[in-house]
Order: sequence, then C-alpha cells, then structure tokens
Amino acid sequence: MKRNVKMKILIAVVFTILILALIAGFFMNRRGDGEVRSAYDYTKVTTVTATKKADSKKADTKEAATKATTLKKSQKKLTIPGTYVPIMNKYHEALSKKWSNQTCLQNGVSNVLPELYEGTPLENVGFWVGDYNGDGTTDFIVGVVDGYSHYPYAILDYYTMDNNKQAYNVFQSQPKDYFSAISGKRIMEKISDNKEFTAWYLYGLNSNGMALTFKEGLLRDKYANKKNPWFKAEDMDGNTKNDTKVSNDAGKKRQKQFDNARVQLDFIKFKNFKPVASK
Repeated sequence: MKRNVKMKILIAVVFTILILALIAGFFMNRRGDGEVRSAYDYTKVTTVTATKKADSKKADTKEAATKATTLKKSQKKLTIPGTYVPIMNKYHEALSKKWSNQTCLQNGVSNVLPELYEGTPLENVGFWVGDYNGDGTTDFIVGVVDGYSHYPYAILDYYTMDNNKQAYNVFQSQPKDYFSAISGKRIMEKISDNKEFTAWYLYGLNSNGMALTFKEGLLRDKYANKKNPWFKAEDMDGNTKNDTKVSNDAGKKRQKQFDNARVQLDFIKFKNFKPVASK
C-alpha cells in the first residue's frame, strides 16, 4: 500500500514538472514586463536570410546622362552620380505634370505620387543622396518631405548601384504598402488594407546593399482574432498560423516602438532640382 502511495506521489511530481516546463517554454519568448522579445537595438547584428524584394529591378538607363550633376546644399555642393539623373528627371516631370497612377507605373516611378499632389507637388517630394547603409556605395532615395501629412516619413524609391555602376532599385512604395527609414540605418515596411489588417516589417540591408533582410515583424489581424489581434511575425507571409500570439498590451507597445523608430531623412525638394538633358 505504501509503495502505491509513493508511486502516485512520484507520478504527480513528474507531471507537475512537465506542466511547469511547458509554461516556462511558452513565456520564453516574452520579457518580464510583457514586451515581445526581439532585437530592437538596431545596431546589433542578427542572423538573417537575405530576401530580395519581388519588385527589385535595374533602372532603365537607356536615356541616362552619364555626367554627374551638382546641386548647392546650404554652402556645400552635392554631387549626384549620372546614373541617377534619369530617375530624378522622371520624378521631376511626374510631379510637374501630375502623372496619373497608370503613367507612374508605366514609367517606373512610385504610384504613391498621385496622392502627393496637394498644393505644390515639387515641394512635397524630395530626394536624398549618400551612403545610407555604410557599404561605400552612393545611394539615391526619393521620399516625402517633412511636414507633408500624407505618408509621413515615407521612402518612395530606394536605389543603389550595382557592380557596373548602374542604378538598381532595391524597393519601391505603393499605396497601402510603403517604406520608411528607421533609426540604425534600417528600413520599416507598413502594409494595411485600411480595414482589419496591418503589418509592420523591419529590415536591414545585406552586405552589398542590394536586398532587404527580414529582421522582425508585427501583425494586427482582426480577421484572425477580433478581440486580441496582435501577433509577432516570424516571416513575411502574413499568415498568423505561423506566428506567435501576443497580448493586446504587448502588441500596442511594440507598435508604438516601431512607429517612433522612424526617422525623417533630410530630403532636398524637387523644386530645387533643374532637370538635366540626356545625351
């Protein structure tokens, strides 16, 4: 009889240990304060898989002016590689003539532009030239100027140069799917159907600066769960079945961190750029 009691006690202890291990495993991915655990320190290097965006493409440089052009920025001169000049010309024309959505798509500029024509379009959109990610290559970025209410902090187009010094499009924003610069020289993509689904994806840039590398994601998917719609995204497929559910408090807190990490680049307004004739 005593032996049976001891056996029952032993089984109960083992069962309790297993339950506690499962509970501990569930909370391993959470901080003590309920925040989603992840590398929010963007200076920290993490292991990622290089993911080239489907819309990445070489720029059409058939009409390219090969000479670099210079602009005055305050008291300094900014040298812009010739491979980017045709892109600048296109954006200047698109803003000046207020191209339609279809015309933007046909000419390879972001079709977010038609939503940015309020007031003086050439003042609403600008460009940035420099080495964004520190890989030694001069990048060219088109974005929304600070102070304009639509698509705040948005990067409309991001170009770098390939090994042949040709312009290479790393990513381009679209309506309901736009990118922003993030502290630590990273990129955030925000996707929304303006109804029940929003996704925030954080990226780095790979070693040659020609592809985005997924770091972390956050989903608010009310289609999947109306009352508690927050998920830590483990990938970019938007399928919450593959992701980790988090509390409303943790999700909202993380969203604020993502949005507050966005930075405004010092864009030069297109009104200050005079189109350069092609050769």
